Amino acid sequence: MPAITSLYDARLLILPLAFLCCVVTVDFSPMLILAFVCGFIWDAQNALGPQGGDPTIYTAPADQIRFGYSIILFLIMGVMMQGFQPLFRKGVWQVSVIISGLATFFYLVSEYMLINIVRGDFLFPKEVFYQIWISAAITMFCAPILFLVLFKLAAVFDHTIRYDGLKKRYFQFNRHNTEETT
Repeated sequence: MPAITSLYDARLLILPLAFLCCVVTVDFSPMLILAFVCGFIWDAQNALGPQGGDPTIYTAPADQIRFGYSIILFLIMGVMMQGFQPLFRKGVWQVSVIISGLATFFYLVSEYMLINIVRGDFLFPKEVFYQIWISAAITMFCAPILFLVLFKLAAVFDHTIRYDGLKKRYFQFNRHNTEETT
């Protein structure tokens, strides 16, 4: 997405958002595959090319950072989301929205720190901090929309996103009703 110049060039990060919303709905093994694929796509989009990467994202040539670092950062974000999967399965998807914002913030700060370490100096101007946290906030505020799309797609393709808490309540309700009728 293009940068919003009035908000310190913050941007909506669609790929990390889609990754975070998807990994909370799947088990650990598919999360690993998604982390690899999304990290690979992110690196291919931002680090490859004759000019050394997208100049709107990286002001220094991308040959300073190595291809593959995003796979590890996506893996860490995925493990964070997997930790909150029990709450999601109980039907509390709002916590996953907040954690998606925190995970995006963690990703952007980690990426910027990695770039600083590779460059050999540490610069963290307040404009960069504003850009990071506003990008994370924009991404977090779009998470409910993506969750809604995922739930609609699951309904269209007749896929059930497991909700352990709802299953228990439904089972207890049905068992209670059948005991009353007998």
